[in-house]
Amino acid sequence: MDKVHFASLPSLAKFGIGAGLFFVWTLIETQIIEPFGVYQYMPFYRVDGVCAWDILAITAIYGWLLYLSRTQVGEHE
Repeated sequence: MDKVHFASLPSLAKFGIGAGLFFVWTLIETQIIEPFGVYQYMPFYRVDGVCAWDILAITAIYGWLLYLSRTQVGEHE
């Protein structure tokens, strides 16, 4: 069985992977950062709203996925 590269996946699958990773980020926020008070040490963090950390997570996740979908198949092995 051959390895399936990210660039060869359909767009819906790529979007689903990105949405899943963002869901993991929101779980980390709601289960770890907010209950344990870690947000007090994170500048520009807002509880119960979109903050700079959310924008950074979205940008990092989709930037990385865009990079993976644009590179040649043999480059990121």
